[in-house]
Amino acid sequence: MSLVTLSGIAKAFGQRAVLEQVSLSIYPNERIGLVGANGAGKTTLLRIICGQVEADSGTVAVARGVRVGYLPQEPQFDSAALVIDEAEAAFASLHELAARLRRLEHDMAGRDGAELHRVLREYQQTQHEFDLAGGYAWRHRVEATLLGVGLPAATWRLPVEALSGGQKSRLALARLLMSDPDVLLLDEPTNHLDLDGIEWLQEYLCQFRGAVLLTSHDRYLLDRLVGRIIWLRDGALASFPGNYSAFIRQRQVIELTRQRQYEAQQRDIEKQREFIRRLHAASRAREARGRGTRLERLLRSDQLVKPVGRDKSVHIVLRVDERAGDLVLGVRGLSKAWGQNVLWRDLGFTLERGDRLGVIGPNGSGKTTLLRVLLGEEQPDAGEIRWGTNLRIAYYAQDADDLDPARTVLQTVRAGRESRHSEQELRDALAAMLFRGDDVHKPVEALSGGERSRLRLCEMLLDRPNVLLLDEPTNHLDIASREALETALAAYEGTLLCVSHDRYFLDRVCRRLLVLRPPQARLFAGTYSQWVATARAESDAARASPPPQKSAAPQVRPRPAPRKDNPYLRPFGLLTVEQLEHEISETEKAIAECVAALADPQTFRDAARAREVQQRYQELTARLTQLEQEYFGRSQ
Repeated sequence: MSLVTLSGIAKAFGQRAVLEQVSLSIYPNERIGLVGANGAGKTTLLRIICGQVEADSGTVAVARGVRVGYLPQEPQFDSAALVIDEAEAAFASLHELAARLRRLEHDMAGRDGAELHRVLREYQQTQHEFDLAGGYAWRHRVEATLLGVGLPAATWRLPVEALSGGQKSRLALARLLMSDPDVLLLDEPTNHLDLDGIEWLQEYLCQFRGAVLLTSHDRYLLDRLVGRIIWLRDGALASFPGNYSAFIRQRQVIELTRQRQYEAQQRDIEKQREFIRRLHAASRAREARGRGTRLERLLRSDQLVKPVGRDKSVHIVLRVDERAGDLVLGVRGLSKAWGQNVLWRDLGFTLERGDRLGVIGPNGSGKTTLLRVLLGEEQPDAGEIRWGTNLRIAYYAQDADDLDPARTVLQTVRAGRESRHSEQELRDALAAMLFRGDDVHKPVEALSGGERSRLRLCEMLLDRPNVLLLDEPTNHLDIASREALETALAAYEGTLLCVSHDRYFLDRVCRRLLVLRPPQARLFAGTYSQWVATARAESDAARASPPPQKSAAPQVRPRPAPRKDNPYLRPFGLLTVEQLEHEISETEKAIAECVAALADPQTFRDAARAREVQQRYQELTARLTQLEQEYFGRSQ
């Protein structure tokens, strides 16, 4: 039985039809990736499912009792509210139940007989709903989830407006996860997340018990998470079993088969036309008219095979005019700190001609700062930077604030390049980046994020640098454009230093990594996938090693439990108030340990370990609820 069913959904904006008779079913535990070109209508489809947008026709059926949660690309918050308050908003219904319990407790004080029995029955039902919704464990769940998505306790009392874009995405994700949806609708959930955040999200979604439908440009995530790909194209949906790589293979086969059918049919049509011309020449007009009528009927029928159309994508060819020297860059003893925050200390590495070095690390680890220091835009605290000879360096900054908003697209690429490129060459380069016709006269201030990214790539294409420093170059690019950029960089003859959180991009482009973990930095010879495997193996080995013995610390042994089946369910009525206080304190410490484990992405790399920690956390929070109820009952 499906959780959500769409039947005959149609939606148009003005004269543009986005969805045409779309049908889709989402089943329990499914992981579905929704792909398509930018502007194809993916976000519109998600918003129709969750009820934020009304379809022009068709129906959306959600099974009884099924909760649908939606994470938009740009979540909305009360910017003046505290982080912890926005997180706790996920438990608004639980707060209402708690308030109802307090009202019913007050009502019971002045009633007796049948009225008391009625209020008591309502109280028991409300208490049951309250317990099912999580009861008093919600505070611990808020803390565990915030830590899990990477929001430390230091951020909880900050106003939301003080958070970075990545932190706001994590807060929105935490609030959604705490609402316990049965179906998750995620619209580009990895936007603004660093690699650690993306890895955590991937592991969480793999463990999530409900269904997931997500749009994402993160092909690595789509490969490791989803079991079905839905392709939205020309207003219609096509379903493909398997992950993203399987979808690409299937799509290529379909497109090749379709192209061959089209070419074969076109050859047959041309033969029929030639035969009709011969019949006319042989004065067999009647037979020619009959064949002509049948041909016209074919050309108007559904049997006519349409040519294979492809999603619009950029065409990038990165050429090098001048060959660089053998040693492109030498870095030695480089250090940088912002106040007490040390980014990296005594950093050293070299780049030789043709190297492909990727820079990875969590947000705030100094990746962008490193590029700016290398270019001389920021000063290091210590260290030496030596660039080689015959270098033409291009820098692709993460934020396109270097573009003049008053210039048009054509004026931007023309500035400083008139002597090296003709007007036609400039227009051809813009056309390769999908700026055609009147698009070249659009002002920069009117461009979208994706259009600005393509414009800056066009400048690189024209300048022909032999060294590229790229800071998150795939941001704002759709999958087709990312693949075009990867293909161009694979054939690029120059040297590349690239900051990226796009794991698929890193695997295809970079063969060496600089891993920043403030204040440490580590060079790794290999791809991103090889780095992940190495880091996991090292973590597993460290976890398997016995911890050092602390002889000075006393061994604290838990008291034997009266019941052997579950040590977290004890007859608390036999304990004194002092013993209850001790038990509450010890249980809170154990919960804190679980929260710390749940905040560690390494925990989720071992499925059995993750289930064990989650089960222990649930048992401990249930135990704490019982302890607190017993304790406060004694105190009254």
